[in-house]
Amino acid sequence: MKRLIPYFITLAMLTALCPISHGANKATMQIIDSLRTELRNSATAIDSLPILCNLYDILPREASTKMGDSISLTAMRAGEYRVALDIIRTQASRKMRKDADLNALVELAMRCPDDNDRKETLTFITMMSNMRKANYSDNLERKDLLGKYLKKMTIDTPDDLYDRIALTHGICMMLSDDPNGDLLISYMDSLNALIKLMPSSSHSIRNIYNVHAATLFAGIHPEKSIVADLNFLENVSKLEKFHHENGRIYRNYHPTYYSIYTRLLSNFEVLDTAKVEEYYTKALDQLPYDPSIYNTHMMSPLPEVYHAMFYKDYHKALPLILVTSDSVLTRHGKLQMLKYEIESAKALGDKEVLLEASTEYAKALQDELEECAQSSYRELQTAYAIYEMKYRVGQMEIDKRSSVASLQRIIIIVSACALFILLVLAIFLFLQYLKNRNLANSLAESNQKLLTESENLRQSKSELIRARDAAQKANNLKSDFIKNMSYEVKVPLQAINEYSHLIADCTSGSSTTDSEPPASIRHLSHFADLIELNSELLSTIIDDVLRLAEIDSDSMPLHPQVVNLKLLCENTVASVKHRVKPGVTLSLDPACQRIDLFTDPTRVQQILNNLLTNATKFTKEGHITLSYSTDATGENVIFTVTDTGIGINPENREKIFDRFVKLDRESQGAGLGLTIGRLIARKLGGDLSLDTSYTRGARFTLTLPKK
Repeated sequence: MKRLIPYFITLAMLTALCPISHGANKATMQIIDSLRTELRNSATAIDSLPILCNLYDILPREASTKMGDSISLTAMRAGEYRVALDIIRTQASRKMRKDADLNALVELAMRCPDDNDRKETLTFITMMSNMRKANYSDNLERKDLLGKYLKKMTIDTPDDLYDRIALTHGICMMLSDDPNGDLLISYMDSLNALIKLMPSSSHSIRNIYNVHAATLFAGIHPEKSIVADLNFLENVSKLEKFHHENGRIYRNYHPTYYSIYTRLLSNFEVLDTAKVEEYYTKALDQLPYDPSIYNTHMMSPLPEVYHAMFYKDYHKALPLILVTSDSVLTRHGKLQMLKYEIESAKALGDKEVLLEASTEYAKALQDELEECAQSSYRELQTAYAIYEMKYRVGQMEIDKRSSVASLQRIIIIVSACALFILLVLAIFLFLQYLKNRNLANSLAESNQKLLTESENLRQSKSELIRARDAAQKANNLKSDFIKNMSYEVKVPLQAINEYSHLIADCTSGSSTTDSEPPASIRHLSHFADLIELNSELLSTIIDDVLRLAEIDSDSMPLHPQVVNLKLLCENTVASVKHRVKPGVTLSLDPACQRIDLFTDPTRVQQILNNLLTNATKFTKEGHITLSYSTDATGENVIFTVTDTGIGINPENREKIFDRFVKLDRESQGAGLGLTIGRLIARKLGGDLSLDTSYTRGARFTLTLPKK
C-alpha cells in the first residue's frame, strides 16, 4: 500500500496536465466533415489531392492507412510524384510488419519516374524490411541474415550508393542486440558516412539513421545519441515547415517532438541545467496537442523521471518511476529505470522498494550479462566470418594475381613475336615509303595540273553564270518587250479595223439608191473585209504571243467553275463559223449530251478555238466536227476535233507542238496555237495530243479531268 500512495499522487499531477480530449475530438470531427465536403465538390485529381493529404494527416491512423495507397495513385494521376512517394514512405513505416504489404508498396513506387526521390523511397522500404526482420526474427534467422549481408558486403559490394546504404543498415539492425559492440559502432559509423553522401533533400533515410542511433546509444554513448537526436530534430523542423508551406497544416509532428525531447533528456548526465530545462519544457509542451502523447506520458512519464533525477529530487522521481510501464522501455531503458529506482529508494531510505528493485535489477542484470555474453559470442562469430570471407577474398586476389602473372608472361612472349613481326613490317614499310614518295612527287605534279585546270574551270563556270544571268535578263527584257509591243500594236490595229469598216459604211451610205452598188463600193467593202481578216489574224498572233509569255512566266490565272460543256462548245463553234471555207461544214456532234465539268471555261474555249481555227485553215472540203464524251472510268472528259483536211504525217505528231513550227510555210499564223493549247491543257490537269489512228484528215484529242 505504501508503494501505491506515490502512484496516486503522480496520477493526479498528470491528469492536471492532460487536455480535455472530448472538445479536441469534436473539433477534429468538424474539420474532417468539412474536408469530406470539399472532397465531394472537387472535380479533378489535382483539386482533390490537397484535401486527401489533409484527411490522411488528420484521420485516425487505421482509417488513414487504409486510404493511403489510393492517395498515392491520385497523386500520380495529378503528376505530383513527390507527394505520392511521401505517402508511400509513410505507409511503409506503418505496414512494416508484413512483407507482402512492403512488396506492394515497392510496386507502387516503381510507377513513379526514376529519380533520386524514387531511389530514396525504395531504399526506405528496404530499411523498413530490415527493421521488421531484426525485430520479429529469432536468433537463428538473424544470424543467417547477418552472414548473408556480410558476405555480400565483403565479396560483392554494391556499386549504387542507395544499395550500399540499405545493405549496411541491414547489418546494423542484425547487430543491434549489443549496443556496446565495436562491430556495431563501426558499421553505424560507415552507415553515417554513406548517408552524408546522399542529396540534402533525402530526409527520410537520415531520419531512420538518426532515430536508430539516438535510441541505440541513449545512456550508453550519450554524445552520439545527442548528436543523432539534434540532427533528427533539425530534419523534422525542416519537414514540418515544408509541409505547412505546401498546405499540409494537419500533419502532426508533436509525438515526434515529444520522443526527441524525451530521449535527449535521457542523457541528462552530460547535459547542463539550461539544456535540461529546455528539453523538459518542450517535451511537456507537446502534451496538449495529441491525446496519444498524453496516454504515453500517463503510462511512462519519462520526461518527469529524467528531470527529477537530474535535480536529485528523489521524492518526485520515485513515484514516477514506479508508474512507468515496462512496455515502452527498451532492455537497456528498463535497467536504467531500475537503477534510478534503487538510487531513489536508497536516498529516501525506502527499504522495501530498495529490496524489490535490487532483486529485479540483479535478475535483469544477469539476463543482460547473459545476453551480452551471447552477443559477444555472436560478434566473435561474426568477426570470424568476416575474417574468413576476407581470407577467401584475399585468396581469390592471390589466385587472380597468379593468373595475371601467367597472363603477363604470355603477353611478353607474344609481344616479342609481335616485335619481330613489326621489325619486318617496318623494313617493308620503309621500302614502300620510298616507292610512295616517288609516287607522291608524280601525284604532286598531277595535282598542280589539276589545280590549274580546276581554276580554269572555276573561271569558265563564273563566265557561264554571268552569261546565263545575262541571257535570263535578256529573256526577261524580251518578255517585257513582247508584252509592251503587243499592247501597243493591238490598239492601232483595232483602230485600223474599225476605221476601215467606217469608211466602207460611209461610202455605202453616200451612194445612189440603185439596187446594185457601184463596183468601187464593192471593191472598197471587199478591201475592208480583207483589212478586218488580216487584222484579226495579226491580233490572234499577238494574243498567242502574250498568252505564251504568261505561261512561261507562270502568271496565267485560272478561274475554275462548273461549266456546261454543250453550251460552251456551241458558243465556240459559232465563234469560228465565219472562218469556214465554202463547201466545208462545221458542227458540234449532235450525240453530245450535257456534261458538267469543273474547269476554267475561258481556257478550254481558247484550246478548242485554236483547234477549230487550224482545222478551217487546212480543210477545203468536207466537214469539221467537234465532239466530247467521258472515258470508261468516268473521271475524264475527252474532246475531239476531227476534220477531212490534208492530215498530218504521224512522224510529226510531237513536232507540231513545238514553238513556231509550221509544216506548211504558206499557211497563216505564227505556229503557236498547238503549243499554247497543250500548255494550257496541262495546266488544267489534262493533255492535248494528235490521234494518229485517224487517216482521213486530222484528229486532235483534248483530255481534261472531270473534277
